[in-house]
Amino acid sequence: MKKTLFFIISIICTTLGICSVYAMQTKFSKALLTCENFSQTGSIERNNEVFNILVTLEKTKNGKCVYKEKIYQGKEYQMLTCNFNEGQLPFMSKSMEKYSEIFKKQLAKNPIFEAKMTTNGEVFQKYLANPEYCSITHSKK
Repeated sequence: MKKTLFFIISIICTTLGICSVYAMQTKFSKALLTCENFSQTGSIERNNEVFNILVTLEKTKNGKCVYKEKIYQGKEYQMLTCNFNEGQLPFMSKSMEKYSEIFKKQLAKNPIFEAKMTTNGEVFQKYLANPEYCSITHSKK
């Protein structure tokens, strides 16, 4: 029964194209929409140096969604920590979906960009650069 239902839904989606928006969603944009726990690691090479990245999402007890983006080499790091409310999440999730669709070739080469919100100019300008929502900390030398 479940296989038949899935088959019928997939035919409807293919024929009418009504499920294409769902297909564009990434794991991160889905998690961001409802602030599900999420974690992704990756690395980026820049100027012949490799920077490791850890992105996490976590819902707090007071209903905030905490986004963290940690860029590190060894023990030294920079950490962006943001606190968002539920009303902000749909905009950011949709923006990350659009970003992922535009840059799908680059994401195929390095999937960390799926969750690295600092690379999305729209989200960066509206939220991440705003100290009302986000702060940056550094490791002690």
